[in-house]
Amino acid sequence: MEQTAFAIKKKVYDNRIVTFAPLYTSNRCVNNCLYCGFRSGNDEARRRVLTPDEVRREAEVLAGEIGHKRLIMVYGEHPDSDIDYIVDTVRTVYGVHMKTRSGSDACIRRVNINAAPMDVASLKRLKEAGIGTYQVFQETYDRSVYERVHPKGTLKSHYRWRLYCMHRAYEAGIDDTGMGVLFGLADWRFEVLGLVYHAAELERVFGVGPH
Repeated sequence: MEQTAFAIKKKVYDNRIVTFAPLYTSNRCVNNCLYCGFRSGNDEARRRVLTPDEVRREAEVLAGEIGHKRLIMVYGEHPDSDIDYIVDTVRTVYGVHMKTRSGSDACIRRVNINAAPMDVASLKRLKEAGIGTYQVFQETYDRSVYERVHPKGTLKSHYRWRLYCMHRAYEAGIDDTGMGVLFGLADWRFEVLGLVYHAAELERVFGVGPH
C-alpha cells in the first residue's frame, strides 16, 4: 500500500508539495453538533463574522506576507454567512493583488471552501465565483450516530441532504470536491468503507471522484 500510494503521488504531483492556509470567516452557526466548539449551544464562544475589509486584510497577509497561493475558506452555517456572503468574500480574496517585499506579485490563485450543503442554484453561483474545491464532511456515515450527535430541529440533522450534496455540486458544474469523516464518532472501519463507497458512487454517476 505504501509503494502504491507513493507511485500515485509521484504520478500526480511529482516532487511538488502543495499547501493551503485556512481562513475562518465566521463561527456563527445554527447547528448544535455535540462534538463541535462552534455549536450554537456553546455560550462561551465569541462569535464573529469577518467584514469584507477584514477578509481582504487576511488575504493580504496570507498572500503578501506569508506567501500562500491557496486558501480554504471556512464558513459556519448561519444566515449571516449565506451564499451572498460566501460569493462576496471569495471574490474579495481573488481581488487581492499586491507586491511582496521582494517585489514579486502576490495573490491567491485558488480559493477552496468548506461550507454547508447547498441547493444546485447556490452551487452554480459558487462555480461562477471561481472556487476551487467544494468541501463538505459527512462527519459520520453511521445513521444512528449521526442522529445522536446532530440534534433534531437543526439543518444538519438531515442525513440525506448532506449525503447527496456532492451529487448536487457536480450537477451544478463544480468539478472538484472534497469529502471526509470525523474519525472517533463511529467505528473507523465502517467510516472508511462509507467514504470509499461514496467516492465510487460519484465516479460511477459523474465519472470523477472527490479528494
